[in-house]
Parts: sequence; structure tokens; C-alpha cells
Amino acid sequence: MSPLTEAVFSLPENDRRGGVALAREFARRTALVCGYRGNHEDVVLVVNELATNAVRHGSGRPVVRLFVGEYQVLVEVADDATDHGPRAGGWGLQLVATLGESWGVTERAGQKVVWCELTA
Repeated sequence: MSPLTEAVFSLPENDRRGGVALAREFARRTALVCGYRGNHEDVVLVVNELATNAVRHGSGRPVVRLFVGEYQVLVEVADDATDHGPRAGGWGLQLVATLGESWGVTERAGQKVVWCELTA
């Protein structure tokens, strides 16, 4: 297993929806710079879905955190929402479940963190 590099991006406070596009570019560049051997577009799609959910259903300023290695990416998106359950009915989390090896929702330091692990 290769060592993982951590990269963090906070969506802008004044343009959260536009921030999702910036989060996608952040994911694309981070996967490239860190030498991830898997499908970079899968990483971008997962970041897009999780960041979009944080903007639509969360609260506070969403933060995207990537832990990237040669054969593994862990995507985390945190927000201040008090509802820690995933929302049913949309295709976004189904897509995340399909692309990732595993995914889930946890609480850390009073924040909801939705995560997904991808492998090459």
C-alpha cells in the first residue's frame, strides 16, 4: 500500500453551488498530482455527488478532504448538518455506492462526514 497524501478544499461561503465546480477541479488535479492510478473521473464524480449533497442538504461551509495514494483514494465531505442519515430517493448516493469500494456516513467533531473509498 502506498502512503496517502491529504489534500483539503473548503467550498467558498459566498458561492456554494459554484464551489462544487471548484471541488471537481480540486479532485481532478489532486488525483493527477498524487499519482492515483485509478479512474480520475470516478473520483471527480464522487466528489461532485457528495459536495452537491452537502450544499443542498447540509449546513455550514462544506469541506472536501482527499487522502490519495497510488492505488487508493478516500473522499470525505464534511458539513455542519445535524441530520446524519443519507437521503434516499436520488441517484447520487447510488452512483457513489457503485463507483466506490465502500462508503458511509459518520460524525466527527460535531460534523456529518460522508465518505467513499475508491481503489485502482
